[in-house]
Amino acid sequence: MSGFALVVPLFEEAERFREYGWQLVDWTRAQPEGSELVFVDDGSSDGTAALVEALVAETDDVVVRLLRRPHEGKGAAVAAGLASTTAPFAGFCDADLATPLDQLARIVRVARRGDTLAIGSRDLASSTLLRPEGRVREALGRTYNRLLQATVTPGVVDTQCGAKVASRRVWDRILPHCAEKGFAWDAEAIAVAGALGIEVQEVPIEWRHDDRSGVHLVRDGAAMVLATPRIWRSAKRARQLLPAVAGAPAEASRGPAPEPAAQSGEVFDDRNAGLLMASDREHWWFRSKAAFVATALRRTDPTGRGQGWLVDAGAGAGGVTALLGWAPERVAVVEGNGALVGQARRAHGLAGVQAEVGQLPVAGGSAEVVCLLDVIEHLVDPVSALREAGRALSPEGRLVVNVPAHRWLWSAADESLGHIRRYTRSSLRSELAAAGLEPVLLSHVFSWLVLPVWVTRRMSAGGDAELGLDRTSFVIDRAAMVLTALERSLLRRVSVPLGTSVLCVARRRRTHGT
Repeated sequence: MSGFALVVPLFEEAERFREYGWQLVDWTRAQPEGSELVFVDDGSSDGTAALVEALVAETDDVVVRLLRRPHEGKGAAVAAGLASTTAPFAGFCDADLATPLDQLARIVRVARRGDTLAIGSRDLASSTLLRPEGRVREALGRTYNRLLQATVTPGVVDTQCGAKVASRRVWDRILPHCAEKGFAWDAEAIAVAGALGIEVQEVPIEWRHDDRSGVHLVRDGAAMVLATPRIWRSAKRARQLLPAVAGAPAEASRGPAPEPAAQSGEVFDDRNAGLLMASDREHWWFRSKAAFVATALRRTDPTGRGQGWLVDAGAGAGGVTALLGWAPERVAVVEGNGALVGQARRAHGLAGVQAEVGQLPVAGGSAEVVCLLDVIEHLVDPVSALREAGRALSPEGRLVVNVPAHRWLWSAADESLGHIRRYTRSSLRSELAAAGLEPVLLSHVFSWLVLPVWVTRRMSAGGDAELGLDRTSFVIDRAAMVLTALERSLLRRVSVPLGTSVLCVARRRRTHGT
């Protein structure tokens, strides 16, 4: 396995460095040969650099370096540290180990699966806050993240968790376009990655707040907000320079597309499979759907346990699956189209199996979550698929179902998509009951799409755009992310009465005495 370089920025960290310095050395010692630990002192005046020098002098079995710099900010320190190393993989974390080192190892494993920017996230379905921030700090952080989602990092729910890892190839593409010197650097790196077509993979982690945080709530918060227009310009320049830098469009960086599967009667024929492979993580509709499902998972499991397996049946190319916020090493994609299974493995690093949703290759009672997202509306016998999903669930497991809503929205587009039916909440509840399942959350989603979809379908002469992926633009994308964030806030508390989809979380029906 290739060596790894860990960069740790330091500013006035004498107190915390005594507590965490040797933990960082021990962790680096356990990494593959050729790994190193790079401390970057950002002009500290409290003796931090002297403490690091003493640690370096006492360490002779692992490479530990100190990089001294004038005080410019965390972003400048991180960028300098990453640029100073040639290790095949590199990343950074905060000196307070708010992201514990075992959780950093999880992020490293995800980054090693491909050319992706893997980032820790505190706001995913299976993330756990061991020690949360205060209410004011948390509220302001969420507001800032929503601003970023609406402008420069659409679909990324947590840009500021201080642990990010990528390959040397990825960093070499990102770093030249990053100019922020302060705490906004993290958001800039993510925005630039997105502009360059580099996949940003959020990894659910356990995280704890340190009350000694060096982030000043008002001063640094205001500076981060004011940096947003500059970040937008950095991402725009990166996107414009991409052909000259990479020699090809962004999609080329993801490798050749897999060969299309032969026609097999699956939901996704060759054309739709090809569209999914190109868009299943980029298009706003898929990102919004993943956000709704992740919110439903967290709402129905407030403990944030998320330790078992998640099986996404009929998952397509795995783009939505990768966005659900489940630990990647405990995710399995089941899909009948071989090309889509290959894409899930290659592009998203997920375990994938080619199989039918009615015959899941999963031991009974082994899955904490089974997903059937926009699947059963295609099936002649949806109850059998629901019953099979229920068989795979552990006793406390959850089934997540998403289906198109409202029979009065039926149009030629449904026929093009291979839909057999559209659902009401009561009709879905009836099919779940027939399969021995009962809802614990039942809500509409995409409420803001009802009117435009109804108007479009009444005015359209046909349904030639099979997946509706032609309906996008920069403005539509950003508007969709803002509306998604607002509806997620509502979905965390109540069921939504109207929307183009019905989202349900169900469990096995409990009998007397169980």
